[in-house]
Amino acid sequence: MLEETISIISINQLKDNYCYLIRNNNSVIILDPSESEPIIEFIKKNNLIISAILITHHHNDHTAGIKNILNYNKVPVYSPNKNIIGTSSLVKDGDILNFGFINFKIFETPGHTLDHVVYYNQKNNILFSADLIFRLGCGRIFEGTYKQMYNSLMKLNNLSNETKVYCGHEYTISNLNFLLSIFPDQPDLLLEKINIEQQILNTGTSVPFNLGKEKTLNPFLSSNSKYYQYIKNQRNLNDFEFFAYVRDLKNSH
Repeated sequence: MLEETISIISINQLKDNYCYLIRNNNSVIILDPSESEPIIEFIKKNNLIISAILITHHHNDHTAGIKNILNYNKVPVYSPNKNIIGTSSLVKDGDILNFGFINFKIFETPGHTLDHVVYYNQKNNILFSADLIFRLGCGRIFEGTYKQMYNSLMKLNNLSNETKVYCGHEYTISNLNFLLSIFPDQPDLLLEKINIEQQILNTGTSVPFNLGKEKTLNPFLSSNSKYYQYIKNQRNLNDFEFFAYVRDLKNSH
């Protein structure tokens, strides 16, 4: 469970992006800001102090808000790419960032981009996955290879099943509809559809989501469910080939 003094606030950005504020009392860490105005407005309204900005990769929809936030409050910017505006500290695989009230371990997760990283807090079971994994989906492969993306996703299987995942976009309904179009009789997906619709009705978002459940439902992360094993064996595919097969279908969907 999250410590009582920590809360995660999601700020809607652009069409379907999420920026996250990790809050402890009056201190916040900002992750992947693309639109500065609603972030600064929230910070002013709640009399918060920015401790740092964390960036997962160089795409503009995760970085465009940095400049204005730094104009408002000059703070350290941690990113995996020196070319990202404002970067004051580069992060790499295995690094630990300690902010006192929370720390993050860095995992390099190339595939979507070559510089992509995720931020993981073991104590509170929190993962900020950006465009590596979405609920029932994964990021499109723009710069890396299928193998890089697959290997990056496999790193998540070593994390606790209790991990709460905060991803970079609200793509869940689209991902669900895609999976049901190619795996229409997958009973666990049909059940999850009910859970997702109820969560969105109650909270307005499908995030965060449980990593343990993704390990059984998300075919990009794992093909361990009996249903996916059946499809995989029918087509004589190994785990990586199954990932590539589903990713190719999603690309053309």
